[in-house]
Amino acid sequence: MKILWIIILVADNLLPLLLAHFYPNYKHKEMALSVLGSRQSPVKWIYNVWCIISGIVFCIVPYELYKENSSGLMIAIWVLLAIYGIGCEIISGLCPLNESREDEDVVTKIHGGTSAIGFMTLLVVPLLLAILQFQATNIIMGAISLVSFIVAFAFFCFFIMGEKEKFANTILRYGGLWQRLVLVSCYIPLAVWCIIK
Repeated sequence: MKILWIIILVADNLLPLLLAHFYPNYKHKEMALSVLGSRQSPVKWIYNVWCIISGIVFCIVPYELYKENSSGLMIAIWVLLAIYGIGCEIISGLCPLNESREDEDVVTKIHGGTSAIGFMTLLVVPLLLAILQFQATNIIMGAISLVSFIVAFAFFCFFIMGEKEKFANTILRYGGLWQRLVLVSCYIPLAVWCIIK
């Protein structure tokens, strides 16, 4: 199970790089990952099916880790990762957005809402992991998780600020880049955690 999760964590970051080659005019730095699964995307089926598979794994594997350490914090981590898996992965895969922001329908709103909730729950996980590891006197793992949380939070702030019109001509406009860096920052402590468990 742990090996499966590490594969998912790595593939979640590498698959979009591969699929983008088959999506003309897709720009990694500027476009969100969800655009790869949009209704206009030539790779929507591959990306959306992958999201659903990834989401299911995010719901199941943390439970296996929880069984090894059934503390209150571990329950919280499992629940948050399950919310991320359902909201940001499974529902996103089942409810692909419309690439055009001007043509926002109900499905796109569902996608946007659940993705936002899932993304924010994922952001909290490295912080809880840090607390869990410090309590277990695992200083190195705790430090990795804490630094990952701080870095992920900074990138998340950049991502949100980039949506504002006044930052349209700054480096903050690269929402796709910030989104990817948030994911990488949140995934690193999860991967390390799987390896050392």
